[in-house]
Amino acid sequence: MSEKLLRGMILVFLFPWIVAAAEPKGRMEIVWIDVDGGAATLIVTPERESILIDTGWPGFDDRDPKRIERAVREVCKLDHIDHLVTTHWHRDHFGGVEGLAKRVRIDHYWDRGLPDLDSPDHDAKNFPDGPGRNDRLGIAYRKASEGKRKTLKAGDRLPLKGDVRAIVLASGGETITVERRRGSELKSTAGEANPRCSEDVPDQPVDRSDNARSVVLLFELGDFTFLDCGDLTWNVEKKLVCPVDLIGRVDLYQVTHHGLDQSNNPLLIKTIEPTVAVMNNGPRKGGSASTVATLRSIPSIKMFCQLHKNVLTSDSDNVSPELIVNKDAKGGGYARASVEPDGSSFSVQFEGGSPRSFGSK
Repeated sequence: MSEKLLRGMILVFLFPWIVAAAEPKGRMEIVWIDVDGGAATLIVTPERESILIDTGWPGFDDRDPKRIERAVREVCKLDHIDHLVTTHWHRDHFGGVEGLAKRVRIDHYWDRGLPDLDSPDHDAKNFPDGPGRNDRLGIAYRKASEGKRKTLKAGDRLPLKGDVRAIVLASGGETITVERRRGSELKSTAGEANPRCSEDVPDQPVDRSDNARSVVLLFELGDFTFLDCGDLTWNVEKKLVCPVDLIGRVDLYQVTHHGLDQSNNPLLIKTIEPTVAVMNNGPRKGGSASTVATLRSIPSIKMFCQLHKNVLTSDSDNVSPELIVNKDAKGGGYARASVEPDGSSFSVQFEGGSPRSFGSK
């Protein structure tokens, strides 16, 4: 066999691997699906692995499962969801599971745990809002997730492929330890005493609802970071940054609890210094005037948008019209962030709009 022929055969054999290695990595995508004051955030990694955080409301002729399916299939061009994370047991965050599981394959379910239904009080101390034995939504969730669900604790990591990392900062009312946070592989300015904690920001009454037990996730790709706190409330938010900052600076912040003033402790927002804030509120839910004022006061924020105008407050208590994603209260439009494969920069745009670009910290 001639040397020329041998080289040709080797090239033919290796060609598929050479092409695969040369293909550029994709971007990380984050899509805020409008579920009318509920929550549903879809994240797609450069490896095309998908993470859906919460599933919106039940009912309304499966409005929210249909909108999520559209985001999965049409916006992100996927045929299934790899990971579903349920932040807590309120119907605007897990109510859409039943309808969604009938439409889209979901491979893994993650949550803060389910109550022990065999205990005398159905584990009411740890799960004040259920889902109880006769809760139809809870029954549907258990059925859909059977054999596929795991509990997330503070300090855990989602088992993602590639360069995107996701660490659980809080779950079940417990926050990550300083040692675990310092030892994580995530890029962080966290782990040091926070001088902002001397500011006079009083605590609120203890929140005994499931909101305070929300799963909190911090995502990182290179220099880029994205924080989703579910519906975590004021006092537990403070625990994440005082006396020690357990988060670090953040590029992209999903405004907690739809922008309600039970959440969005100024100590947290001032500490994380976000560049962009996205509020997943509804026309009549979320977007409290005091939260809007707090976010406007943060010097680091270069873009702050709402999924809806809050029709219960004044124009001055909302962002400017061009930063409202859905001009019609009927909604359905999404906001989308796109992160460069190395995490060096990202852009944010609304459905049908032009992107705005930002550098990562």
